[in-house]
Amino acid sequence: MKNISFQKTDLMKPNKEMFDYCDSISSLHAIEHFGLGRYGDPIDYFGHIKAIKNITSMLKKGGFFYFSVPIGKQRIEFNAHRVFSIKYLLDLFEHNYSLISFSYVNDVGDLFENVELNQEEVSKNYGCTYGCGIFKLLKL
Repeated sequence: MKNISFQKTDLMKPNKEMFDYCDSISSLHAIEHFGLGRYGDPIDYFGHIKAIKNITSMLKKGGFFYFSVPIGKQRIEFNAHRVFSIKYLLDLFEHNYSLISFSYVNDVGDLFENVELNQEEVSKNYGCTYGCGIFKLLKL
């Protein structure tokens, strides 16, 4: 597609050549696997945080980060992936990003688009045990 390019890099390692490199990055159902060794990567409990930090360094100010991961009660499922609480993710992003939109797919597969966040529902992960959180974020 015109004006879209693909660049491959290891998100577990900072790459100074990629700092302030792009105006848009997507990570769709990938970060939850980082550092868990399932795909041959080294075990690193903080792998997801390192990847997000490196994505943030790659994204230009004012750039968009499209992000999706499993949502529900925060946990690591053995030999599989992480599941993140919505509050944890919001806290993780609050200093570097502004939330443009939040959508989610619940446990039975229903899509809820552009949901207005409220603390009570956030604390209950919008009723999800293993849903899909979809975030559009703007780098500050």
